[in-house]
Amino acid sequence: MSIRPLALIAQEIVGDDLPVHLLIENADPHHYAPSVSDRALLERARLAVWLGPEMEAVLAKQMALLPAGRQLPLLRAGGYEFAGANETDAHLWLRPRNAAVIGAHIAERLAELEPSRAEDFRRRARDFSRQMANLQKVLDRALWAYRDMPIVVTHDAYGHFFGAAGVETKALSQTGTASRGAKALLQLQDAGDGCLFGEVPENDRDRQLAEHLGLRYVALDPLAVHLAAGASYRDLIEQLLAQARRCLAALPHSVSAGHEHKGTSD
Repeated sequence: MSIRPLALIAQEIVGDDLPVHLLIENADPHHYAPSVSDRALLERARLAVWLGPEMEAVLAKQMALLPAGRQLPLLRAGGYEFAGANETDAHLWLRPRNAAVIGAHIAERLAELEPSRAEDFRRRARDFSRQMANLQKVLDRALWAYRDMPIVVTHDAYGHFFGAAGVETKALSQTGTASRGAKALLQLQDAGDGCLFGEVPENDRDRQLAEHLGLRYVALDPLAVHLAAGASYRDLIEQLLAQARRCLAALPHSVSAGHEHKGTSD
């Protein structure tokens, strides 16, 4: 798996049947280049799962050397939901319903490669899909209360996380770019008391920008860099929600979305 969120989803599908190896740890997937040991791992892999050159441009050079049947570029697989998000953004895993689609794609490709275990992979994918439908409801209900709050993000990836709940985000730059245009900043000058969400680690640049715009600042962890070992995909989403609510729940006139975990089931 190229990044940890994909590894978390894949683990749900393979269970204990197959090992899941992670390539990109604590590195920017946009610029990650595989080491010698990583290249050897890719050459031995039964299936290499990645998002595609839109997200992992440097890794694409190595993937081009692998047979098409031994890799799964998820962005090309299709079937994803983009409501409230940029349709060109690759951070699909930030929406539980998209995680379910990713799980189904992985299950189908593994079923082709391992016919004797096909039904196990598909059964786990169905179970995971039901869990994700429930988790999406939990997330949307928790975020819906903040749909009228000014929410600014350092890039447009977070539309996948917030958008399904009808929460509009205003992006300072597009995914994979560092540009923060003067026009975008001017439009946010009078945004009001709201939140600016960046990406871990917290940094002075984003903190100072939030102060300049009159916004509160919190860094989120979309790549699960700080997620505990042995954690699940559900843990990633719950961690992101907890991080987001550190800011959202502190806003004046915000409506608490408490009890978001009542009534949930696997």
